[in-house]
Amino acid sequence: MSPAEKKERAMTRILCPIRGGPQSQKAVDLAIELSISKNAKLMFLYIVDVDFLEHATVARVNLMVAELKETGHFALSILCDKARARGVDEVVAIIREGDIFEVILSVAEESQVSHLVIGRPIRTPGIKSFSDKQFNKFLKSIEEASGLNIECVE
Repeated sequence: MSPAEKKERAMTRILCPIRGGPQSQKAVDLAIELSISKNAKLMFLYIVDVDFLEHATVARVNLMVAELKETGHFALSILCDKARARGVDEVVAIIREGDIFEVILSVAEESQVSHLVIGRPIRTPGIKSFSDKQFNKFLKSIEEASGLNIECVE
């Protein structure tokens, strides 16, 4: 690898937050393709957003959080293996707990990410968890706050 290629690789890092739905799979495929074409480090991010548990009637919220994180570890290990099998040289898995917007920004800054590849979330077939307007505002806020190059998979 030439010095210029090493410098480009050091500067190109791709972050791909996933939730596991069909749009996540499309985002994973695009992130892998971009990582290979740019010879970039690929970072898969699984965010455990437990706001919904504030109103839970179960007593073992900590156990539920631990199980969500374990699910994330399992999913990310499969994705990392898939990326390596397709030719990605450097891939890492990151699991964080918190607000999706804040975690994406935090990880992007800490890891000096240059690109974000994200799928438009779908809760159930045909019903988006964000309206198009809300999701576009979400993406615009990330772009303005971070300066990331964003690829959104529809």
